[in-house]
Amino acid sequence: MPSSTPTSSAPNPSNFDSASSHSGVVAESEGYISITCDDRWEVYHRLQSLDFDCQCSGFQPLTVSLKTPTEAVQLWSILRRVSQPKLVLADSLNRCWRTSTES
Repeated sequence: MPSSTPTSSAPNPSNFDSASSHSGVVAESEGYISITCDDRWEVYHRLQSLDFDCQCSGFQPLTVSLKTPTEAVQLWSILRRVSQPKLVLADSLNRCWRTSTES
């Protein structure tokens, strides 16, 4: 199976801006996001390190239970990190720094 599908009670993942349209992360419908097999394991291990309630086994979907809006944002951030080119992430970070220093 080339991709997996994390499930969650999170807000609609199609609101995850461009992070959901690049690489191996694709918003399918409310509560479901397809992730390539390689990215799935990276996401799973990062979620485990953050003590998320998640499950993943070979040839099975990554399942994530989100309990808070903070967890939804953390999942979005992890998905963005694995799906966006490093240059896009660096540009985004630079814009944030410029915005915070201009305030």
